[in-house]
Amino acid sequence: MPNYSRARIQDFLDRSDTAPNPDAKGRIFEDLIVYLFERFQGVRVADRNVLDNTGAQELDVVFWNNRVRSPFDFLDPILISECKNEAPPLSSAKCREFVAKLRSRGANTGLLISSSGIAGQLNGYRYANSVIMDALTADRIKVIVIDRAEILALNNTDDLINLITEKYLNLTLRRTLN
Repeated sequence: MPNYSRARIQDFLDRSDTAPNPDAKGRIFEDLIVYLFERFQGVRVADRNVLDNTGAQELDVVFWNNRVRSPFDFLDPILISECKNEAPPLSSAKCREFVAKLRSRGANTGLLISSSGIAGQLNGYRYANSVIMDALTADRIKVIVIDRAEILALNNTDDLINLITEKYLNLTLRRTLN
């Protein structure tokens, strides 16, 4: 159970929040996610900023999850993560885009790390969580959403294991994102 450095987590977030442009902001936020996940035996970065053959879809951080050695044996061997450090919660359209990325690659599980979480109903649009529930029902795609408050609450790797496990169970058993 390696500990996380709270000061280091806060530094990543502060640098990402004040980065001079969206690309730098995103890269630093992705670096934070790499820091959190590479502390696990059996989990490593497979690639970053991966474009599909058309150049239309980019994957932020892709982890190789060796399910024999990893505590995430219930997740896919290839973990696709989308990292968004944006002030507004992610819209249903952005959630739909991420689900489309997972679907087009045959992935069953994705990590959506959004600093501000995902949006509720706004101006008559569907709830962003409905998009995630629809993906679960229609395609058996599980999207685990992690927000800034949850990242800031992490003290050690066991906390992240427990968070992801609980979110996975809530999604599949209770059909909720909490």
